[in-house]
Amino acid sequence: PVTAGSKMLENFVAPFDAAVVTRLLEGGAALAGKTEMDEFGIADISEYTPGKISGAVRAIAEGKAACALCNDVFGTYRRESAENGLCYIHPTYGTVSRFGLIPLVSSMDQIGVMCKDAVEGFKLLARIAGNDPRDGAMFPEKSFGYGKPEKKLTVAVPGNFDSPALQDFAANFNKTTINLEHFGVYKQVMYILGCAEISNNISRYDGIKFGYRAEGYKGLEDLYTKTRTEAFGLQTKLAAIMGAMVLSHNQYAPYYEKAMKIRRLIKEAFKFDEYDIIALPVTLGDDPWENLSLHALAPLAGLPSVSFSYKGTGIQLLANVKNEGALLAAWEAVRP
Repeated sequence: PVTAGSKMLENFVAPFDAAVVTRLLEGGAALAGKTEMDEFGIADISEYTPGKISGAVRAIAEGKAACALCNDVFGTYRRESAENGLCYIHPTYGTVSRFGLIPLVSSMDQIGVMCKDAVEGFKLLARIAGNDPRDGAMFPEKSFGYGKPEKKLTVAVPGNFDSPALQDFAANFNKTTINLEHFGVYKQVMYILGCAEISNNISRYDGIKFGYRAEGYKGLEDLYTKTRTEAFGLQTKLAAIMGAMVLSHNQYAPYYEKAMKIRRLIKEAFKFDEYDIIALPVTLGDDPWENLSLHALAPLAGLPSVSFSYKGTGIQLLANVKNEGALLAAWEAVRP
């Protein structure tokens, strides 16, 4: 069954393979199976649980799989990979088909690769990347080669953070300093837009078409209510409530519409004219709400990123759209 970590889909059997699965099978890859995950990939941003790791991280760390495919919107896999000596590659939005992916936040969903070695990870990514007419949000290129730039890279380190690890990393390249203006706003925009899309995407789970169905209901509305009450977890319910609120008539303009405008400004703010890569921490501590701003930039702007451990500290690198080659070159220059 394809559960997406939810009781709602505990007995659901997918009628077809996802596009990325088809491409891997056609390329001769062996699929080891599925792993445990948060329900639909919704991270708990209210509390950090020390020592908690996802099934994908555990599978690779224990040698049960060489790589894993994940959809990381809220930063769970990027953080856990860096904290456990692994690497997570989050590709440019629109370069890997989402066809067959159970949607979470459609405008930010992007299948990425978790691995031990970024070189091998990019090889796998090259197999699954490329235009798919069944996904309407894709770039036209049929394939991506991820060639490394020949010039020496320039790495931008935000002055917002006091991070010796970032400074030490950037010393391996040409270094510059930038200021992430309104950095704290990223998490608010991410949460508003993310919950709005989650609310819309999970509305299809009503106990009628597929998935879990409650018993003992009295009428259609009662079926909806009981099914969702019994089958959805707390984080999914909270996201759905928040999303319904910001999409409501009275709150749409002050919350959702304004967040969309700010998202556009965030995208326009990063031109990568004077630098090739932005280096960020993976965490700022144990507060997942504060860390969300770090994890929000890549999905909000559709940028590629790679997260890994550098001398014991988790860092993430972001590059311009379709410039994954710069990320690979930077990783190879300091590879663990």
